[in-house]
Amino acid sequence: MGQLLSLLRREPRSLMGVDIGATRVKLLELDRAGDGYRVLAYASEAMPQHAVNNFQIVDPKAVARTILRALERSGSRTRDAVIAVSGPSVFSKTILMPAGLDDTELEQQILFDAEHHIPHPIEEVSLDFQVLGADADSPRFNRVLLVACRRDDIEMRTAALEMAHMRVHVVDVEEYALRNACRLLSGQLPALGIDHNLAVFDVGPEHTRLTIQRDGQSVYTREFRFGGNKLTQQLIQRHELTDFDVLRAKIYSGELSAQDIAADLRVFAESLAIQIDRMLSFYQSAAAGSDESIDHVVIAGDPTLFPGLDEALTPYLPWSFTLGNPLDGMLASTAARRNHVGTDAPTLMVVAGLALRGVA
Repeated sequence: MGQLLSLLRREPRSLMGVDIGATRVKLLELDRAGDGYRVLAYASEAMPQHAVNNFQIVDPKAVARTILRALERSGSRTRDAVIAVSGPSVFSKTILMPAGLDDTELEQQILFDAEHHIPHPIEEVSLDFQVLGADADSPRFNRVLLVACRRDDIEMRTAALEMAHMRVHVVDVEEYALRNACRLLSGQLPALGIDHNLAVFDVGPEHTRLTIQRDGQSVYTREFRFGGNKLTQQLIQRHELTDFDVLRAKIYSGELSAQDIAADLRVFAESLAIQIDRMLSFYQSAAAGSDESIDHVVIAGDPTLFPGLDEALTPYLPWSFTLGNPLDGMLASTAARRNHVGTDAPTLMVVAGLALRGVA
């Protein structure tokens, strides 16, 4: 039988979000501050080349060493973590279940039926579910989100955390972590009425994830192969730098100005705008109908670190847009500020969503 795992449920304790990517490890710890949140700890460390490939950990020892360096820089004493999985090993589907089942009956029924819904052998996956509510067309049934991940992927990530002397309490899915982080953007957006659609693009090094939000709920998600790594490598080579951390430091210090990177950024901005237009056109025509409008676009992720991106995008995007910052307005510890949490914040959508699940 597949093993039930807390892929979606929040634990009642303080946890640190740990985002293990192909190029970096990011750690973020949040705490409540009145009606909002504050940043207790943050650090980011470059991942050794080829330690993570195609969403899979290839070298868990190298990943563990990277996590340890980030943990030491963060200054946090927290060793309890929430992590995320993504890529082809993750499967999710909304299914219908009789509304009259109690929790135990529902769990048993899902375990019994799961092999009909999951494209992997049931003994090789961990799975979880979340009741979404009554089905609009058949109120006698509940819509249930079923999520599964190959167990070896989870075990490899857990092993890397354990080698870094951390304990994994919750395994989330990057897609849902991004959705979770979107609620931190509300104060930065224009007032959107009922049935208005917000398109959030989180641009990573190699992949970009899109989520369409309507009235605070995700109604559509898609991931596509496009990222900012090509731009980063072009800037590193053009300015004869050694790696991304050096590039980032020179941008933060002002040694590299917006004018210095404007030509490369303009080419990237045009490509990004083409991808955004393509994805939103696909959403409107194939997923939601030709009359489904997009009212505002939010862009977050690695390329937002480069000054002048918003000006470079303006000629190419027909929608109103903002550069999103999930940590906007949050107080941060001295150590987190020293680790550039303020300037890195627009790149922290996924880890911010994870950290939110870890707030007691």
